[in-house]
Amino acid sequence: MQAILDKAVEAYRRQRFLNESNRAFEALRANPKAWKAEWAERRAWEMTLADGLEGK
Repeated sequence: MQAILDKAVEAYRRQRFLNESNRAFEALRANPKAWKAEWAERRAWEMTLADGLEGK
């Protein structure tokens, strides 16, 4: 019984996390200036993938 309860609580915790993350992401996308900054940061980080260090 305890194992089932533990799994249910963990599933609930994960679902809440995803729901909160989705709400935050939607809020970010609703702000054009913040969304543009987010994409600029992503592009900057993606450039690090070509630094030649992936095999080290």
